Amino acid sequence: MPAVRRRRFTSLCALAAIVAPSCTGDSGAAVPSACPQGEFLAAVQQYVSGSAFIDTPWEPAPDTDMRAVLDSGGVACLYGIQEAEVDATVLWAPSGDAFAARRTVWQADGQERVNVPGASEAWTRRESTGTERHLWALNLRVDGAWIQINATFLSDLDEAQPLVDAAIAVLGD
Repeated sequence: MPAVRRRRFTSLCALAAIVAPSCTGDSGAAVPSACPQGEFLAAVQQYVSGSAFIDTPWEPAPDTDMRAVLDSGGVACLYGIQEAEVDATVLWAPSGDAFAARRTVWQADGQERVNVPGASEAWTRRESTGTERHLWALNLRVDGAWIQINATFLSDLDEAQPLVDAAIAVLGD
């Protein structure tokens, strides 16, 4: 398996500050330039046995989180069992202005701010269907990176934490 190349965005932010002074100045966490597999996929498999990386040609609609992530140089990755429609979509991007811009959309959509170990800021959307309550979207700001986890199999923040930890660990690889 080829190594996942990572990009550091500290110097990009410094350069951007000359052109666009609104750069956030986050610490420049390394975000993956390709979808991580290895240990991250193993973490997904702890939730859904038999999960695989699903190579997906994304065509995001305008004004969506995925469009913002891809436009800011991030990656969007799908893991799970495609035939069973049990999956997680995980996005990694430099947070920059994209996270702040999307935050207003999340608030308007009813997402709530939550505390998540390892994240300096976190927002989530929880959905209920009858007696079931699921954690559907989780947006994290971590050391200059934006991580979004969308999963069909997470019921609450406590259950999500091992996947959150694995997603954050990708930044340190």
